[in-house]
Amino acid sequence: MKIAGIALIVLGFAGLAFGSLPYHKTENIAQFGDLKMQVTEKKQFVVPPVISGAAILIGAALVFAGRGKPAA
Repeated sequence: MKIAGIALIVLGFAGLAFGSLPYHKTENIAQFGDLKMQVTEKKQFVVPPVISGAAILIGAALVFAGRGKPAA
């Protein structure tokens, strides 16, 4: 659980730092034999700050919950 918590914390801070993930989408709009017409669009996947904050909080809860009591 501790590793999952750390991963969520890192992903949450990355979401806050970058805010969005850019990607390209290519579509075929027409094809006549060997001739293809394509259009490439630049798009962005926006990560809401609320989701990033929730990931940080859940990750911290997993890290602290995984500590438990030391064996005596």
